Amino acid sequence: MKSKLKIFTDFSEGVLPHEAAYLQKENRIRDDEKEEILNKVCRNAERFFSSEDFDENIDKRKYAYIKKWISKKLKKADVDAHLEYLSHIEKQILTDTISSPEEKELLEFISVYGHTSFYFQKFYELVREYQDYLLVRFRYQDCEVTGEFLRENEKYYLKSLKVKDEIFHATKDLIRQYTSQKINTKHWESKLLEYLYDDELDGRNKYHAFIRLVFLYFNYKEYEKAKEMFDYIDECFKNGLMYSRRVLFNYYANRVILHSNLNDLDQAEYYAHLSVKQDNSDKLFYLNNLVAILLKKDKNKEALDLLTENYKLFKASFNHHQKLGFATHYVRTLVRNKRIAIAETFARNFLHENRKYVFEHRWSRFFSNYLMLLTTAEKPVEVIKVTNKYNLLEREAEVMGRENFIPKIHWYYHLANYLNGQYSEDKLFEQLIQSIESASQLDSEGFIALDDFIDRLAFTQPGFFSKLKSHFSDKSLIY
Repeated sequence: MKSKLKIFTDFSEGVLPHEAAYLQKENRIRDDEKEEILNKVCRNAERFFSSEDFDENIDKRKYAYIKKWISKKLKKADVDAHLEYLSHIEKQILTDTISSPEEKELLEFISVYGHTSFYFQKFYELVREYQDYLLVRFRYQDCEVTGEFLRENEKYYLKSLKVKDEIFHATKDLIRQYTSQKINTKHWESKLLEYLYDDELDGRNKYHAFIRLVFLYFNYKEYEKAKEMFDYIDECFKNGLMYSRRVLFNYYANRVILHSNLNDLDQAEYYAHLSVKQDNSDKLFYLNNLVAILLKKDKNKEALDLLTENYKLFKASFNHHQKLGFATHYVRTLVRNKRIAIAETFARNFLHENRKYVFEHRWSRFFSNYLMLLTTAEKPVEVIKVTNKYNLLEREAEVMGRENFIPKIHWYYHLANYLNGQYSEDKLFEQLIQSIESASQLDSEGFIALDDFIDRLAFTQPGFFSKLKSHFSDKSLIY
C-alpha cells in the first residue's frame, strides 16, 4: 500500500546527520506535532537500515510546513547557494541590469556581512565592482556604504589573498608527495593548522586548509592527529558553518579513509554510505570507497550488488583514475563471489579499452587483482604472459622500497612459474622471501598485511604457504 506521506518520506531520507544537528539547533517550533515531525526526521537521519514511520493521522499541512522550513533553513546556511547568488548579482552589475529590489538586498548584505563568511573574498570583490557601478551614476550616499565596507575589511581581504596563495603552494607540494613520495611537506603542518583554527579567517580558506591537512596527515599516516582536526570540523558543520551538501559529501568521503586507516570499519562504512547518498561528479570516487570497506568486512555479495547497480556510471565516467578503481574492485569482487568467467572477460576488455590510461594511477592494484583472478582460474601461463606483456616486474621494481610494500606481482609471477613446472618448491620459497626482502622493511602492520595476503594465496598450495607463513611469523616477532 502506497504511503500518503511518500513525498515527505522521500524528502526526509535525503537529510544528512550534520544537517539534522544544525536543524535541531535552529529549532524554535512551538507546535508539538510539527516538532515531533522534525525530531523524527532528525532521528532517522542518523540511521541507515531502520527508520521510524511518520504518523499519517497528523494534518498533512504540518508536513508541508516542516518540509518548507527545513529547505529554507538549509538554503540560508548553504555556502554554495550563496555563491550562486553572488555570481548572479555580479552578472547583473556587470551587465547594468541589477534591479532595485536586488540593490536593496545587496546593500542590506553589505551592512551585516562578516569577513569570516565562506565566500568573503568573492563578496569583497563584488562590492568593489558595485562601488564602481555606483560612482559613475553619482550615487554618493550608497558609495559611502560600499566605501566603508571596503575600508574596514581591506586588511582581511589582503590576508585572505595571502593565505589563498600559501595554500596553493602547499597543495602543489602535497600532491607531489602523494604521487612521488619524494618530498617532505612537514613544514606546512604548523602553517595549515594556524589557518584552520584562525577565527579571523574566511571560511573557504579554513576549509581548504583542512583538506590540505588531510592530505598531509594521510601521507604521513598520522591518523590520530587527523581525527582531532576532523572532530573540530564536525562541530563547525553541526553549527551550520562552512556548510553545503557538496562540502559534506567530500567530508564524509575523507572520514571513510580516516576510519578505515584507524581500522574502525563500522564508522568507515557509516560515512561511506552517507557519501553516496547524492549523485554528483564525485560519486564514482565515493562508491569506490564504500566498496573497499565492504570488501574489508567480507560483505562480498553486497559489494557486488553495489558495483552492478552502478556499472552504467562507471562506463559513462571520464575520470580514468576512478574508473581504474572501479575496475579493480569489480575484478576483486567477482572473484570473491566466484564469478570467474565474468571477471576474466571484464578484465580483458577493460585493459583493451583503457590501455592508454591504465598505467596513470595505481596500476599495480588492478594488475595484482587481475593476476589473482588468473591464479584462481588456474591459468599460470596467462599470469606469466600478462606479466611479460606489460613489463609488470620492471614496473613494480621501480616502486619497491616504500614502507610496508608487498611485491604482489612478483609473487604471482613466481607462483605461476612454480605451478607451470618451471620452479622447484625450494626455488619458489627462495624467490618469494627474496622479493619481500628486496621490496621493503616491514613493521608489525606490514606483517599483518603480508599474513593476510598469504592466506588469500594459500588455496593454491596449502602446505607450502603454511610453511611460508610460519617463516614470516617468526620474523614478525622481532617487531
